[in-house]
Amino acid sequence: MQGLGRHYSTTEQRVVNGHCLLIGLYVLLERRCPLQPLLYRQKSVCEEEGIPFQSKVDLVVQEIEQFEPVEGTHTHLLIDSWFHCKRVRKAAQRRGWDVSGGLKSNRRMRLMAEDGSRKWVTLAEYAAQLGPNDWQEAIWPSQEGGQKVYVHAVRTFIRKLGPVVLLITCHDVQAPAKSIRYWGSTLLDADAQTIINILAVRWNIEVFFEDAKDLLGSDHYQLMKAEAILRFWTLIACLSCFLDEQRSAQEGIATWGDARRAIQREHQRNLLGWLEGQFQAGLTAQQVGAQLALSSC
Repeated sequence: MQGLGRHYSTTEQRVVNGHCLLIGLYVLLERRCPLQPLLYRQKSVCEEEGIPFQSKVDLVVQEIEQFEPVEGTHTHLLIDSWFHCKRVRKAAQRRGWDVSGGLKSNRRMRLMAEDGSRKWVTLAEYAAQLGPNDWQEAIWPSQEGGQKVYVHAVRTFIRKLGPVVLLITCHDVQAPAKSIRYWGSTLLDADAQTIINILAVRWNIEVFFEDAKDLLGSDHYQLMKAEAILRFWTLIACLSCFLDEQRSAQEGIATWGDARRAIQREHQRNLLGWLEGQFQAGLTAQQVGAQLALSSC
């Protein structure tokens, strides 16, 4: 992610303009709804534009405070390690939400000795002393049916965060360091598999960005004004909601790509059917072309 402002391009040896958007995704009953994008500006840009500076964490807290979930539902905030901090967690808990997300390996956790003494170690230091018998098998859900992982879960206290269930995952207990990741959750009474099932929902945001790039062209636009950028991403969000509606309404359609191809096939059939009817009615190619507003040039 890059902030709106001046950035140095190492390949072309020049300074170029870039921007950074903060986008959330609301998932309910397997339906994905992108939230309104928020534009992050660097301090220097805010000074030039005469507006108050807001950090990325400020923007996330603002989104939490202003978001209105569907009535009668319980919201669970899923975040990556960048935003997993005390301010974000407290903002979510004030709304009565749960919070789960990634943790950086240098976060410090509290260990309690048998004599009641306490010491603080990093998550990486704690994980380094785990043996093969300290892990249990679990399934990380996916569209392909799930992937086996190994997990170590412990209820602890993370400095500058609070009480959490700490999950450490890997793919090989004999060499965990090669694939180890750290997670924290406010679901203090939940088992490891329950928390993993919830964490896996966050993969929707990664799929959303990938689909937005590959299918909707979000990585090809060139706009110079902040308002234009926000308008473009608003259209992307509207189109993504439309494709999600089509995906959920038809059997055998699992992705936005499937939905887009199905819509294209339907329009192609409609066009061919219309052309067939026009020619059967005795119209010439020139007359059909005129109806299609084709240029004779």
